[in-house]
Amino acid sequence: MTASLRLLWSGAFAFFLSFFLLLAVLPLYARAIGIGDRAIGGVLGAFAFAAMLVRPWAGWASDRHGRRPLMLAGALVFVAASLAYSLTAGLLGLLAVRLLHGCGMGLYPTAASAVVADLAPPDRRGALMGTFGAAANIAMALGPIAGIAIADRLGFVPLFQVAACVAVVALLLTRWLPETRRSRVTIPFTPGAMVSAEALVPSAILFLVMLGYGALVTFLPIHAEQQDVNPGLFFFVFALVVTAVRNYAGQLSDRFGRVVVAVGGLLLAATALAGLALTSGATSLMAAGALYGVGFGALTTALLAWCVDVVDEANRGRAMGTYYTALELGIGLGSLGAGFGVEAVGFAPTFLSAAATTLAGAVLALSRRPPQTSRNVQFP
Repeated sequence: MTASLRLLWSGAFAFFLSFFLLLAVLPLYARAIGIGDRAIGGVLGAFAFAAMLVRPWAGWASDRHGRRPLMLAGALVFVAASLAYSLTAGLLGLLAVRLLHGCGMGLYPTAASAVVADLAPPDRRGALMGTFGAAANIAMALGPIAGIAIADRLGFVPLFQVAACVAVVALLLTRWLPETRRSRVTIPFTPGAMVSAEALVPSAILFLVMLGYGALVTFLPIHAEQQDVNPGLFFFVFALVVTAVRNYAGQLSDRFGRVVVAVGGLLLAATALAGLALTSGATSLMAAGALYGVGFGALTTALLAWCVDVVDEANRGRAMGTYYTALELGIGLGSLGAGFGVEAVGFAPTFLSAAATTLAGAVLALSRRPPQTSRNVQFP
């Protein structure tokens, strides 16, 4: 990795750590201030919807104006939103802060992924994108457990302040990052300019995966608490495993193609969701986290590289915007749908439905074949 990539990785780690410190705590915070399960799904899912609305514009803007301004804005929004949680006192207040927080997620990762695409040579694109993705996964390994521990010992407000401080670190690191979009193009601001048609297939597959992921991150903390199990165990194991497999998954997708790796990951992720539906206890939770981690790490690395493969340099930002829009739309709809599902039929049928949508993604991936420009690259 170059110095710029190392700096980007460090800033991204701080950015995602700020987010994951709050991930497992916010459903519990919402219950503590009197919000019901159905509303929790909608309110927490509003984060993803806000990010989804910002992503297409962020992709267009990063191609038009550069990557760095979008990343700085995203980190600044995370600072403000983390502090604003302590001011919420009910449903509408929490909803407003979630919408603000989601805007930050729409800005930073979209531009940051385009930076990786700018810097990565084509024959190492999958591997380097896997390495970059590991920043978020290591943050996920540390964040939920640390967030729950801080909230249990100090309370919710100190946790929100810690998350804001970590976001400040991301902001400072990003200020030192050089701009990588050297030749900016004049792209009219139209609906068509904000979407990459070439990236729609891998983005649609990701959307199906994120329907299940949205249900998982919203209701697994409550489901685990009802079993007297720390939900951070799942996220800890999941994140460690994703971190371990991302680089290897990227190398495999560089060598054998994106579809092969993506489909394998989709099958493993679906199996893990079914396991969560049918088993209980700490051991089963950790085993599911490990299996889901292998699948998730493989499929997201392959799909992200697939998006970059099918566009030219001038359109990478829009490809990333399309990819992350699908991600946030899937999480938001999955979270909202799971709220109704859990209330109507319970956790097990809801998680089985999540497994089914993930399998549908495997079917779609097998029906399409992207260009395999680097599958003959050999690795030592």
